[in-house]
Amino acid sequence: MGRVFVVSWSKFEKSVEAELLREQDSKLCQDFWDALPFESIQSHAVCAGMQMYCPFRLVTLPVHPLYEPMNEQPVGRVNLELDFQYLAINYGPMREPVPALPIAQIRDDDIQDIKMMGKMAWDNLLFSDEFLMVIFDKKEGAVD
Repeated sequence: MGRVFVVSWSKFEKSVEAELLREQDSKLCQDFWDALPFESIQSHAVCAGMQMYCPFRLVTLPVHPLYEPMNEQPVGRVNLELDFQYLAINYGPMREPVPALPIAQIRDDDIQDIKMMGKMAWDNLLFSDEFLMVIFDKKEGAVD
């Protein structure tokens, strides 16, 4: 098993797994890996498309950033936004061709769950007055 981390939402008793895209930028991925575990408040994009995001502080610089247009990324792509300090997960079509810095990909077996979780995050944003907490942690047994 490679560098796999778990994204979980205890409120909904849901979790998905993602694998780091170390071929994109190994230093950026290492810095992210070293920052695990962390907890944040899950939010949802309002006009960009089907994307959840959360605040995440990481002081680093990518060595060889390989940006991807968000609207061309596969479902399940995990992006790091260093300027605004957030971590985003695309769970469906994106409308904006904004350059994104990919760091991980949700595993194929969890794509349906991430789509469902995206809908739940959207509903939580619109219809709940409670924060939705999200936890990112190394998968037990993952290579360090």
